[in-house]
Amino acid sequence: MKRTIALLSSLLVLGAALTGCAGGKKADAAANSASQSSTRLKVGYLPAPGHLLYFVAQEEGLFAQEGLDVELVMFGENNSELAALESGKIDVGAFGSSELVTFLGDGHKLTVFGGAMIAGHGLIVKPELVKGIPEEQWSLELLDGKNIGVEGVDSGHIVYRAAAKKLGLEDSIHFQIFADGADAYNSLKNDDIDAAILYAPYRILAEDEGYVILSNSGAVEGYEDHVCCRQAALTASLEQSPDTYEAFLRALIRAYRFYQTEPDKTIKDVQIYVDVEEESLRKDTYDYDTQIANPDPDIKGMTDFYDALVYTDFVEEFDISAGLSAELYDKALTAVAAKAPDDPVYRYLLDYHGKRD
Repeated sequence: MKRTIALLSSLLVLGAALTGCAGGKKADAAANSASQSSTRLKVGYLPAPGHLLYFVAQEEGLFAQEGLDVELVMFGENNSELAALESGKIDVGAFGSSELVTFLGDGHKLTVFGGAMIAGHGLIVKPELVKGIPEEQWSLELLDGKNIGVEGVDSGHIVYRAAAKKLGLEDSIHFQIFADGADAYNSLKNDDIDAAILYAPYRILAEDEGYVILSNSGAVEGYEDHVCCRQAALTASLEQSPDTYEAFLRALIRAYRFYQTEPDKTIKDVQIYVDVEEESLRKDTYDYDTQIANPDPDIKGMTDFYDALVYTDFVEEFDISAGLSAELYDKALTAVAAKAPDDPVYRYLLDYHGKRD
């Protein structure tokens, strides 16, 4: 499923004939007309490629076409974004899976109801660590006795920590926690650490500056295409306004199709929110992982990730199922796919959902 590349060429040929890919920038009049009766929605995001479904849905007018007047609100990290959700400053956002599991375990009344970023982290090392070693022999064992910089308890950190524990390396690989990816990257550049687990776009910047991607988190055995950021909202809000959040998901599903079929335009949309040079951004968005974003809530993936957090002793066991729901996504995907039943992207999403629900 290498980024569903097998689908891409045929999708580009079919693009003009299939529904659901109208561009908002080319339909300003329609969007302005729709906004007169649209529902306001404040959406929190981080300036990272993995949040591209928001950027595409906004820039291509898909939110407006679904009757939503969306304001995108930028945050620097997940905890302040979650605080904004609970205080009512935003209505929905894409939050880190680790933070969401922790919040749910602490009894916060949130519900994960959709997907955003998938994988997206790279294990970055100094080139001398792999000098003379064939790439097929690169593995986590090369970091035995080394220091790895990580950002808090983000998903990449948990995936690699769980993998290290399975290899019996939990005591010999030292994970050093930093406030954010920028701090971890700067520590690597200052030779304070031997490696760093960096999310987009820092892994691009690191590779461009001569560091080596030992592996990408979405390829770690047992955690392939692991969940990263998830769509979440207050449970009460979802119960009070299900139609609004279903419309929100329909826009993201259509944005996923655009991402799969319009790579050049997608990169332009992402660049509005992520200040990274185009060629490097394209690597992070399309080359490093099988896919960097998917709107599916991936209940199985969230449950597996919860298990990894328990396994690595970051959370105590609790019933996470109460905070996960695929109900609105089921409805949204069924509605979108029904309008284009032969669309291979929507058919892929239906198949994917059937395996991950």
